[in-house]
Amino acid sequence: MAMKRIIGTSIALTGIVLGLSLVPTQAQQSCFLEGANGQNIDLGHLCGNGDSNTSQPTASPQVGVFTVPIKRRHSGIPVVDVTFNGQHTFEMLFDTGASGITVSTDMAKTMGLKSEAQGLSQTAGGVVSIGLSTVSSVQAGELTSSDLQVAINPSLPIGLLGQSFYGHYDVVIKQDTIELHTR
Repeated sequence: MAMKRIIGTSIALTGIVLGLSLVPTQAQQSCFLEGANGQNIDLGHLCGNGDSNTSQPTASPQVGVFTVPIKRRHSGIPVVDVTFNGQHTFEMLFDTGASGITVSTDMAKTMGLKSEAQGLSQTAGGVVSIGLSTVSSVQAGELTSSDLQVAINPSLPIGLLGQSFYGHYDVVIKQDTIELHTR
């Protein structure tokens, strides 16, 4: 009889402890209003974070932040996928020291780009002659820009994604992604 009472009490206490651990606290509710009687009113559906009664808040994308996945690194520089005109995707260096977008002659040929003008470019290897063209769109990760000028550099084995694409954003380079924050 005493053993049944101990087991019954243990089960009841376990049920109370487990039941209390499932009740969300104010710290777990990220969006609530305290009513006149002191009761919390869940406003999760208004705050855009889904069901705030769960202990794990639902992640929502940050407004004004665009991410670009890093595929790998070349000499420490992030390599990202860049899509031109919605149809041609190439690996390019995310070059924070480049003022514009530069593609190789092979990339330009694949896209069917023709030089509209000629110019000179100061590179790490010296001054080189380049062709200039325009693309209708450039996309990297979640960010797309329209009507951008690109340089066609015959001496590059890989393209450079430079400031003309992301220069009006604050850039945060992380381990596996690049974040572009609207200023």
